[in-house]
Amino acid sequence: MRTTFIKFLKYLPLAAAAHAPVGMAITNDVGGTWSSLTLSGSLHEASPVLKNFHWQIMNQARTRDDNPGGNRFSENLLFAQLGYDVTKNTGVWIGYVHDWIHPLDKPAYQESRPYQDFLWHSKFADLQFTARTRLEQRIRLDSGDVGVRLRQLFQASYPLLFIDGDLRVYAGEEMLGYLNSNSFGRGGFSENRALGGFSYQITPQLSADLGYMGQYVYNKTGNNLFTHNVQFNLGYKF
Repeated sequence: MRTTFIKFLKYLPLAAAAHAPVGMAITNDVGGTWSSLTLSGSLHEASPVLKNFHWQIMNQARTRDDNPGGNRFSENLLFAQLGYDVTKNTGVWIGYVHDWIHPLDKPAYQESRPYQDFLWHSKFADLQFTARTRLEQRIRLDSGDVGVRLRQLFQASYPLLFIDGDLRVYAGEEMLGYLNSNSFGRGGFSENRALGGFSYQITPQLSADLGYMGQYVYNKTGNNLFTHNVQFNLGYKF
């Protein structure tokens, strides 16, 4: 039963990319964790004129268990972004990520990742929907190589009122693909992520998320990779 369930999880993130012949490739399965701290707020406190502007800072540490010694630190990402509410349901954001990457048995390196987002969110009764379109530019600092990547995220959440009014369950899907030739990954579809879990509003300012994210990477060379990640985020809104 457990083997059947793992196989189901493995191919679930590929549903949106059925055109790619990933099922014919050998896939390596590994586990991991993505733990983050997110701080956010509005610029309304600085001036009423800036009430539609928002900011967010996040630090995320990632681990993988792809070596005999168990989990190892594999990556750290520092995000900073600024957004503007175009309407009550849409917004645009610009951001930057600095990424410290530690591959297995290879030298560490760093990336700069500026990005641009279009965000849409809506609510139907208690069901909340979010869609995010991101264009990002991955710049490897040691070689100068640039990968232009398009990302599309869809996510929905629903309150578990029969348990606690501040508890929600969420599920989502994100597809990623490169628009140019680069050393990071294949042109076209390169990665898919399926996620789900629970979020809890501890106080009006403090929240926590705990969930699972299945990340399928369609590698340019070698075996494809499927990581089973436990996700945890602690958020504070000023």
